[in-house]
Amino acid sequence: MGLDFFGMMDRFDAEEAKPRSKAEILDLLRSEGEQFAAWMETLTPEFLAETVTEPDGKTAKTRFERLLGAKEHEMHHRGQLMLIERQLGIVPHLTRQFQQLVAQMRAAKA
Repeated sequence: MGLDFFGMMDRFDAEEAKPRSKAEILDLLRSEGEQFAAWMETLTPEFLAETVTEPDGKTAKTRFERLLGAKEHEMHHRGQLMLIERQLGIVPHLTRQFQQLVAQMRAAKA
């Protein structure tokens, strides 16, 4: 019994193809993100240290290394979004938050 990688990818593709409103997309991102985080909290160090074989049947990585891929994937797309925002003349939210923090620190120092 193994992972049905192609079946899983087909389900992902079908879910992604569903038309959704902006509000539905934001709700889905929140709920799925929370569900993923809750699942990760259940993982033990022993489980994360186990070596697994990639779908190519050749490459082996620890489960922890595989999960880091999800973080790196998110970072990649976050960078893309921030670049697009800047190209559109929008200050990304992380930059705005940092600017607000600096302003508060300056006000407190004055």
